[in-house]
Amino acid sequence: MAEAAERESCLFLSEWEAARRENHAIRRKYTEGELCRQQLQLQSALTSIKSWLAVVETRQRLHQVAFNAAVQALDELDSRWRPLRLEPDAAPAAWLVASERHALQGLTKCWATAAPEGGQNLIQRFQTLSDHLSSQVVSAIRLWDESHQAAEQAWQNHHERVEEAARAIAQERAPPDSWLSEVQYRERARKHVTDQAAADELLLSTAQQLATLEAQRVEYWKSFAESYRSCCGQQGVVLQDEAPGMVSNSFQAPQMPVLPDMPTAFGAVLQRVSAAMMAPSGLFGRGSDWREGATLVLTIHGYLHLFLPDPKDPKGAKTAADGDDTPLELVEADVKASVYAPRATKCVFQRRGQELVLDLAEASADPGDGTGTASVGEASGSSTGWRKWFAKAEKTEPLRRIHAKMSDPQQFVELENHCHNFVRRGQALRSASGSPTAGYGAKNSS
Repeated sequence: MAEAAERESCLFLSEWEAARRENHAIRRKYTEGELCRQQLQLQSALTSIKSWLAVVETRQRLHQVAFNAAVQALDELDSRWRPLRLEPDAAPAAWLVASERHALQGLTKCWATAAPEGGQNLIQRFQTLSDHLSSQVVSAIRLWDESHQAAEQAWQNHHERVEEAARAIAQERAPPDSWLSEVQYRERARKHVTDQAAADELLLSTAQQLATLEAQRVEYWKSFAESYRSCCGQQGVVLQDEAPGMVSNSFQAPQMPVLPDMPTAFGAVLQRVSAAMMAPSGLFGRGSDWREGATLVLTIHGYLHLFLPDPKDPKGAKTAADGDDTPLELVEADVKASVYAPRATKCVFQRRGQELVLDLAEASADPGDGTGTASVGEASGSSTGWRKWFAKAEKTEPLRRIHAKMSDPQQFVELENHCHNFVRRGQALRSASGSPTAGYGAKNSS
């Protein structure tokens, strides 16, 4: 589909979500109409070509039956005539019988070759395109609809969480992590945009193939009509009117509205830095070592998240060496550990020579080494013996402890100050209220 040259921009995520819904509605309406048009056109084309060939096949069967009957009658006539005719009539009789037989054969052969070559091949190509439209294209559109519904639901959840966070802060309670719900929404919204582009591309490709086949069908009709008229002429039938021509319309992609780029700024992010995560290594993963490529995100509500993309993921393998400074889009599946700083019972920032190491943990944190390998069974203390060897096959949950290393001293100091401020705020609220669950986020002053 052709798109407008100008691309608008959205400052707020809510504004972009409204634009996404509007863009989806417009494109979905066009897609429904275009899908119906292609299905009807394919149905009409297939029915027409089959009907053309059926007319010729009917003539072939009719003339074959007539030929057999005429030959049989001619043979019977000749058998009755031969004993009664004299020598002067023998040569004229033989000529007449042979000429009639030849005329009957010629008429039958004419209709046997009346249909030009390529008709069945054209039918097969139309049928293949029709099957592709009803299977792959329809499935892509259905997947697009499902991803749109998922994005809408994710936005609703995020909006509710933002409102709940505002109420919690006003009541000096621990707010929910509205930033993580934004990550979930962004992930689903990106999938919707990807599925939308895939459906558009499939529908456009089908329309272009259909236009090509229709042009070939027009040419086939010209040859078919000429051959049909010629066979009728050999029978002595003169068709008064010329065969009407067919016109194939070239496909032109419509101008569709362009969806603005999704705002990249996270309003709920206080700080985002690159880091290295302590990850399992060695034989059977019994050891641990630093793994580069992790990302630390601190939200304005005091949630610190550690992301580590899957190295097998092409997007996760992107590095600064690629020459692209654009931050990677974070996805929920890459969250390895999360700590709510106001409730942290451990908040240590150490400088070991050139190493800048931080260690944050909540009271409910697993007493492991912070490598992110603790499974659900291990966190409850139920994995023992051989179960530990198979624990990695179980579903893992984010740890409540973050053990990471940074390389930028300035960002390290900034993150240290933010985290200690959140810890002190949580301690002050717990002391004032006497509630172990008290704690709230701070406004972003930067």
